[in-house]
Amino acid sequence: MSVIVTNASSVKALVVTRSLGRKKIDVIATDSERISPTFFSKYSKSYFLTPSAEKKPEKFIKVMLEYVRKKRPAMLIPVNSTETLLVSKYKNKFTQFIKVPFEEYSKMIQLHDKEILSEIATQLGIPIPKTYSIEDVSDIHKIANTVDYPVVIKLKEATSSKGISYAYSKEELIKKYKQTIIKFNLDKNNFPIIQEYIPGTGYGVSLLLNHGDLRAIFVHKRLREYPLSGGPSTVRISTRHPRMEKIAIKLLQELEWYGLAMVEFKLDERTNKPYLLEVNPRIWGSINQAVSAGVDFPYLLYTMAMEGDVKPVTTYKLNVKTKYLMNDLRAIASIIFQGKFSPLKDGIIVDSIDEIARDDLSPALIFTVLGVKEFMLDLLSKVKS
Repeated sequence: MSVIVTNASSVKALVVTRSLGRKKIDVIATDSERISPTFFSKYSKSYFLTPSAEKKPEKFIKVMLEYVRKKRPAMLIPVNSTETLLVSKYKNKFTQFIKVPFEEYSKMIQLHDKEILSEIATQLGIPIPKTYSIEDVSDIHKIANTVDYPVVIKLKEATSSKGISYAYSKEELIKKYKQTIIKFNLDKNNFPIIQEYIPGTGYGVSLLLNHGDLRAIFVHKRLREYPLSGGPSTVRISTRHPRMEKIAIKLLQELEWYGLAMVEFKLDERTNKPYLLEVNPRIWGSINQAVSAGVDFPYLLYTMAMEGDVKPVTTYKLNVKTKYLMNDLRAIASIIFQGKFSPLKDGIIVDSIDEIARDDLSPALIFTVLGVKEFMLDLLSKVKS
């Protein structure tokens, strides 16, 4: 059996490829970038190039469909948001030739779109930050007079820290909100949302469900992020949080969810109350954290899709720490530039590094070369600023 894994330039694609490859499953990696680290993994049996799903979505779908028609691999696992949502739109065309273990687009968008998600959460009584939607740009002035600061400006459909900004005053909110609309060329149907800022620590509850039935669950706590103001985790630790787990299960069972999802929370440091922030209805960036702690989500997903079901996994190793090395170096650089770096506090020792595996070192070398180049450019920009 063979599986196509997309976004081979990403760390999460490498983690998925290693997970499946170690179980003797042939992985076919794909990306639009010729020098993609996963192409160099010993667990990648072959690879092919596609147009960029973000820049040329129709051509991406055309090339992918032509490949699966011709080669007939067993399964397609898109990795990032753009590819996952795009494939889900054309899922009926793909499933004639290949298994796609993800939901239809109509369900995907309910979790991916932050405005829709906030409406669902409110209906279910799930605590979320106060959320404000705007239909006309002029409405921003009225909202700016009523919100409690600081607030967060977020794109409705975006992942990681893309498009996120913070406002600490009425004037700053109005200015940054309008700048976001212009920067991302947004029409009124896609104006950003504004959310109450919740101070505290970030958590992720990752799940696998089979049409609403829980098959695996895992919780991690964020120890460091990049950007420091709020972004993808760079260092995390495995833990448990029953209240968050209950909320995440409730949300996904309401949608009779099939496949993977990671539900993000903030634990309010003022009240110790968890707030739902967003959901990643796809492979998430810190998936190595779960795999390292004993919840092998990629293989569980593959098994469930191929065999119809999988034995539930609800226990795992606690206090396992992992890091995404290249992004964590950027985080540390930011701390140093702020003059706050403490070796005892910030020099976190981990059990596993996302990019590095003793039995598969080549991808780490490629990530290092590409990462150092990007890191130096990032560092240079900080020095200039």
